[in-house]
Formats: sequence, C-alpha cells, structure tokens
Amino acid sequence: MKNILPYRWLTLELMIAWRYLRGQEPISIFHFGARMSLLFMALMVFVMSIVLCVFTGFQDAVHQTLKNSGYHLTLNQYNSAPFYGYHNILKKAKEDKELRSMVKDSFESIFVISLMQAQRQFDARGFRALPIQKGKTLKEKMLYFPPLIHYKMEYMKQFGKKNYVIIGREMARYYNLHLGDRVTLMLPSGGSLQEDFAAIRKNFMIAGFYHTGFYEFDFNLIFTSLQTAQRVLQIPAQVTEVIFQLESLDYLDSAGERLRNILPTSNYQYNIRTIREERGNFLAALKLEKTLMMIILSLLIMAGAAGIWITVHLLIRSKTRSIGMLLSMGISSNSLLFIFIVHSMFIGLLASIIGGSLGIYVANHLESLIVLIEELVQNTCLLLNDNCPPIQLIPSHIYYFDHLPVKAEAGIIFGVSFATLVLSGLAGYFPARNASQLNPVDTLRNE
Repeated sequence: MKNILPYRWLTLELMIAWRYLRGQEPISIFHFGARMSLLFMALMVFVMSIVLCVFTGFQDAVHQTLKNSGYHLTLNQYNSAPFYGYHNILKKAKEDKELRSMVKDSFESIFVISLMQAQRQFDARGFRALPIQKGKTLKEKMLYFPPLIHYKMEYMKQFGKKNYVIIGREMARYYNLHLGDRVTLMLPSGGSLQEDFAAIRKNFMIAGFYHTGFYEFDFNLIFTSLQTAQRVLQIPAQVTEVIFQLESLDYLDSAGERLRNILPTSNYQYNIRTIREERGNFLAALKLEKTLMMIILSLLIMAGAAGIWITVHLLIRSKTRSIGMLLSMGISSNSLLFIFIVHSMFIGLLASIIGGSLGIYVANHLESLIVLIEELVQNTCLLLNDNCPPIQLIPSHIYYFDHLPVKAEAGIIFGVSFATLVLSGLAGYFPARNASQLNPVDTLRNE
C-alpha cells in the first residue's frame, strides 16, 4: 500500500507541478522551447476545433439535403418509359412487413428532361412531377415537395389545376425570375425520349421558390404537380418512377433487394437505382474527405504529443537535482510521477482553453472571414489587373452547398479538450516514469 498516493501529499504535489510550470529557470513554461510546445498544442486544438465544427456542420447539411433533395430508392422501367400499375407496387411495398420497417415513405413521380427557354437559349433542366396530398395546410398538401421559402397563396391554391411550377432559389437568382413570371419548357410528348418522340412547347407560371441548400439540386430541377404533368405530357394515369424514402441510408442495399423480390411482375422489367449510384461521386468525396481529415488530425495529435514529451523530458533533465532532493525527502515514486504528469496536463489544459476558445470563435465567423479574404484578393487583383474574374474560395457549383455549413457544439470542444488532456498526460508519463526511477543518492552525487 505504500505506493498508493496519500491524500496529504496531493496539495504539495500540485504546488510543485505549478511551480515547475511558472518557474523562471531556462527550461520552464516561459522558456522559448516550452512556449513553442504550448503554442503548438494550442494550434493543434485550434485546428481540430475548426475542422470538427466544419465537418460536423457539413455532415448535418449533407443529411438534411439528402433528406430534402435526395430520393433514396427510385424504381422505373429499363426503357424509362411511363407505365401503369404503380398502385400495385406501392401496395405490395406497404404490405411487406420487412420492407415497411425500412421505408419511411413511398410515392409515384414523373421525371423527364426538359429544355428551358431563357435568355435566347435553351438549357437542359430536370422536370419532376410529384403528387399533391389531401391536407388542410399547404405543408400537408406539398408533403413530397422540397421546402418552400417563398410563394403566392393565390397561385398555390391553383397548383395542380393550371400550369404552375416551383423552381429553386438558385435558378431564380441565375435567371432573375420572380413570382408570376412565365417560363417556356420543351417537353417530350408521352414522357419518354424515344427515337420518334414529338416535343411539346408549354408555358408555365412560377408559383413559388424552394430551397434545400444543395446547389446542384436547387439550380437544375423544376417541380410541378403530378396531375399537371400527366395532362401536359398526355400520359393519364401513368408515371415514370416510384420513389421510396428510407429511414436510414444504411438500408439502401437491403431495401433495394427486398423491393426487387416483391415486385408484382417480372424482376427484369424494372430498374432500381439508389442515391449512392446517382450521387456516387458526392458520397465518395465525403468518405475521402473524412479519411483525409482523420489522417491530418492524427498527425497533429502525434506532433502535439511529441512537443509535450520533449518539454517534459527537458524539464526533468534540468530538475535532476531537485528530483533527487524530493526523493531523499521521502516523496514516493508515484508522487513524483504524479507531479510531472500534472505538469504536462497543465500545458494541455492551457492549450485546450486557448485553442478551443479561438477555434469556436473562428468557426462561428469562418464564412465571414472567407468572404473578407475573397474581397481582399479581389481588390488586390483589380489593382494589378483591370480585367479580374470574380474570385470564390468555396464555389457553390463545386462544393454543392450555397453556404459554408458550420456547427459549433460544446460537446465537440469538450471532446477535443478531453483528448488533449489525456494526450498530454500520456506524453508526460514516459519521461516522468524515468524520473521516478532515479536513485536519489546517485542523482545528488552526480550533481
């Protein structure tokens, strides 16, 4: 029991550890080498806090946009032609207990590629039709549509009866479109791009704007009601797709396999696509970014640990005589080990406070900081060159989002700080263990 740390020594050991921390000798917390160790550890916490805040916000934004703009499972015919009998598919899916446990919602849809006439040219845009539900509120009626951010109730009451559409906010900004404006679309008659298809030219009025936060989705898709699309495309009681929204993306493979097994007709008549196939590059990029982030953070942790290890090692070498005197006065090896571990954890705690506070502040203002940097670079470029293209550090069309998603949580900083404290303790343990095994007689004789 003699190696158990006595409670009466706890205050003394903390005082000694703090004395080493604020000492005025060459190797101390205020020495250049020790300050660099503290600075590097604080920088590590700072970078980790920003990266984790951005990554957490990015993950939340991805899940939200996949929920708003992603269709997890899409079933259509192999020739993409309209078909009847979708009611039987929906009925079979709802009756199957295993599939029902994985599916959050399911509904029919029409999707065709249209040509949108704008600014004296035609641009290809997706044209999707969704069913309108029977509900008392607009949100209940537009259950399957993306979130509306701006609309005119007079138009929305006629949505489904007349040629009304809703478009994304990014498309409205790009083409400078407003509520009540008319857009001209060229659509394939019969809802399929067959070899001998005929084009239908129709005018649609904009009834509202939607916003998912997913730039590519908000810029390229036009929505209308299923009734309107069936009437315009001349395919009554037909659809081109049946969409299944899942409770979790982890069910993609199992739900797709189960759906194929319960189809009321031949399995080979239909094609089942997943969101992973449609946005494979996007999801693969997320996985790659996560892997690279973990590698970089691991390197930062290793570098921070090395800095603390060097600091404690140099401190122990400079305090050899002091260590010998403490051992000769009766301080146990465990007590000495505790002193230097606490010393290293003091550095980690101070680094966590400094780096974590700055990290949270910068993360919350990161988008404003990026805009400021863009303006500075843009102004500098204009001074040097009159013909300077607009500069975007985070282009929306490349990074998919129309803003930088950041989510700063107290739990993130607590986790980083706790990891830093544990890391600091481990970094100080090994040189402290060597110090605790010194012979006090030999130590004093050598000094």
